[in-house]
Amino acid sequence: MMTEATKRIPVTEETLEKIKKLGYKGQTYDELLNEMAEAYRRKKFIEMLKERREEGKFSDFDEAFE
Repeated sequence: MMTEATKRIPVTEETLEKIKKLGYKGQTYDELLNEMAEAYRRKKFIEMLKERREEGKFSDFDEAFE
């Protein structure tokens, strides 16, 4: 069972509008923020793989998954 926390996250009107545009009708902010966090995590992982490849720590992305 998921524990629900109510938190205030102050953002500017501009940021709030950007966030609203990313979601879809009926989607909760919790769902949207989770999707955003997961996308960011994947982006950072890809950046790390690219860095390691550039540093010569592996020669191909496939090696990262072995």
